[in-house]
Formats: sequence, C-alpha cells, structure tokens
Amino acid sequence: MSRCQVIGWVVLLVAVLAAAKLLDRWGFPAPQMILAIVVGGVLAAAGRLPAPLPGEVSVGAQAMLGVLMGSYLEVSLLSTIGLALLPVLGITAATLVVSVLVAWVFARAAKVELPTATLGLLAGGSAAVVACAHELDADPRRVAFMQYLRVALVALSAPAVAALLDDEDRIASITASAGDVVLGAGVTNPDLPEWMIVGRGDQVAGLSIAVMLCFIGIRLGKRLGLPSPALIGPMLITAALTAVGISHGYAPTNLFKELLFVLIGFEVGTKFTKTVILEMAKMIPSMAVAIAILSAAAAGLAYGLALLVDLELSDLYLATTPGGINAVLATAEEMGANMPLITTVQSVRLLSMVLLLPLLMRGLRYVGVRRDTGAPV
Repeated sequence: MSRCQVIGWVVLLVAVLAAAKLLDRWGFPAPQMILAIVVGGVLAAAGRLPAPLPGEVSVGAQAMLGVLMGSYLEVSLLSTIGLALLPVLGITAATLVVSVLVAWVFARAAKVELPTATLGLLAGGSAAVVACAHELDADPRRVAFMQYLRVALVALSAPAVAALLDDEDRIASITASAGDVVLGAGVTNPDLPEWMIVGRGDQVAGLSIAVMLCFIGIRLGKRLGLPSPALIGPMLITAALTAVGISHGYAPTNLFKELLFVLIGFEVGTKFTKTVILEMAKMIPSMAVAIAILSAAAAGLAYGLALLVDLELSDLYLATTPGGINAVLATAEEMGANMPLITTVQSVRLLSMVLLLPLLMRGLRYVGVRRDTGAPV
C-alpha cells in the first residue's frame, strides 16, 4: 500500500474504534465487530476503500484472536460444564445435519447446484469452505458470497438475539459451582490500566509470548492441515499453555483486543464489493431466507437443549449459532458469556465440519450421479 492508503486505513480504524467506544457505553452489543462489518460493506460496495488490507494483517489478526480464544479454554472452567457438554456436542452435530437439509431445499428452490448450495450454507469454517470449493466441484464465487453473507447476517443478528435470550440476573461466574471466576483470569489481570494491550504488567514480555504463540501455532496448523490454521493453530497452542499454567499475561486485552475485532469485521465486510453484490443480487432474497431458517433452527435446538441442561439459553445459542466464530466470540466476550463452552463447541464444530466435508461431498456426488442416470437414490 502507498503512504496515503496506509494513512487512510489508520484514520478509518481509529474512527471505527472511537465510534465503537461510544456505542459500547450505550450498551450496544459487540460494537467493534458490527460497526466494522457495516462500514466495510458500505465502503466496499461504493468502491471507496483505501486499499485491500494486506494478507499479513488478516493472518496476524486471526492468529492473535486464536491466542485470545485459547486463553479462555481453561481446564478448571471446562470442568464446570461437566456432562452437560455431551448433549451440547450432540446439538452441534444436529446443526450440521440441519445445514445440509436447508441447503438441499435451497438448491431445489433457487436452481443452484447442490454442492454449491451445501458449501455456501454449511455452518462454520467459511475460510476453509471457500478454499476447498473448487476442488469439490462447487462455484467458489457463489460459495464465498453465500458464506460471507451468512457470516455477516449472523454477526449482525447474534448480539440482538443473544441479548434477548440473556438472563438479566446472570452472575459473573460461569456456573454457581465455579465460584467467583473471571474468564481468562489465568492469563489476564483484570485490574490493568486501559492503555495496556496484553494481560500482564510487563507488556514486552506478554506481547513477545503472544507473537511466539502465533508463529508456532500457524506453522503447526499448516503442518497438521488444520482448517483456518492461522486461527485454530494458535488457539490450540495457547489452550495447551493455559492448561498447564507455564506462563501468563499473553492474551490481547483492552484496545488491542478491540482492534482485533475491528480488523476481523472489516475482513468480512469488505468481501461485499459492488461487482459481487450485482452479480449475486438475484440470489440475495432466497439466500437470506435460507440463512434465517438456518439461524431459527439453531435457536430452536438451543432452546430444546436449555430444557435438558443447566446452562444459560443465551450461551447455548451463541455456542450453536450457525457460523461466524469470530463474530460469536466478539459477542460472547462483550456479554460476559460462557467462553469455555462457546469456544469449545464452535471449534469442535469447525474441525468436525472440515473433516467430514470430503465424505459429505462424495455422498452428494453419488446422489447427483444416481439422479442423472435415473437410478433410485
């Protein structure tokens, strides 16, 4: 980028952060993520973005967000969820099944190829799904548009839905048996001044550990072939380090954390360029309906699960909502939600979805071939 483009992005980021601070004071949920998505989408559609954000910025933001997520996966807090985690994971599997069913109906109604519809509406792992769309005989452009439209709609609606479902008498602890627990307390000091960017007094040491976790996590994620290695790799490494308690104070906090949410929001919002919107305009109404049905089904599953387990309905909704793991994390963190539950379920669904994706697409090809030849399916 040129110097003017860099200055343009700096001004834009500062303006969004400042506006998000005001919205945060007025009680607006997840303002950093939502405002960045809206502003990014408007500027992209109008062709007024300073320049595309460099890929290194996006990778770095995802990696640091992975460090933040991993810092919440504390063993002591996961143990408070107990056996309730099993039915929650069962609902996660049901969400994947619902995604496929909604995609099948959408493909028939909108005259879209079944592989494209399935990948476009599959809950979770938008980056991984888009990356493998061409290999799985789907239209990468349509898949990308459907995935990021899903992410944007979920990101914009999840805070409002979760706030409606949230119990106003929620206490600071995750469950009554957990006591007075501060989420991420193992790696973050909640009493730090607002200007500090990581969760310990020694900022250089804390930031150095975070950067090291990012580099190691990304390399490990790529070596293991993980989906979204920039996010999942650092998250797994950080979770392991958090569990054993070797070090502390490396989780992004305060303004640095808010900046990460803004960058992730811009990454989603800037996908909606004028060219893409015009090309896919005819599909937007049917896609929006399909996404709304998918979200409603996820909310219904969460409500049914809340009747069986002693967990907050808003936490269960955020844990099972169909997609936008980064947006869900931002919303959950702002609401003081059950981060171990939400990050665990969302991450397990992401990994499961990518592992099952080749098998799922093989089955769809089989169904398509049988249908084309007139053989009974």
